[in-house]
Amino acid sequence: MRLNEDEEAEIAAAAASRAVTVGRFIATSAISAARGHSAAADPQDRLDRAVDELVASRAQLARVGNNLNQLTFGFHAAGYVQPAELALTLGAVRRAVVVVDDTAAKLVNGGPLGP
Repeated sequence: MRLNEDEEAEIAAAAASRAVTVGRFIATSAISAARGHSAAADPQDRLDRAVDELVASRAQLARVGNNLNQLTFGFHAAGYVQPAELALTLGAVRRAVVVVDDTAAKLVNGGPLGP
């Protein structure tokens, strides 16, 4: 595929505005055009974006969990007992991960969302 600089910049900006990679944007746009509908209205595109958001959320939760583990290690190394608030926070992060994972699985498998 050949693009001039302006076309490449326009596609990159459009992909960034949708928080997807250029490759995903191009693939989604091409498939949508081949199927005769716009990318914005394509249910698969919406599903892909929702799953991408959940993946990003899970990555952020993993970072928070890692930070909590480092705090716990620091407390233990300094001879302190882990504060109760840290355990509560870690529990909340773990519950959030379960919700994100369950939601992603339901979206991918076509199951109903909700409690």
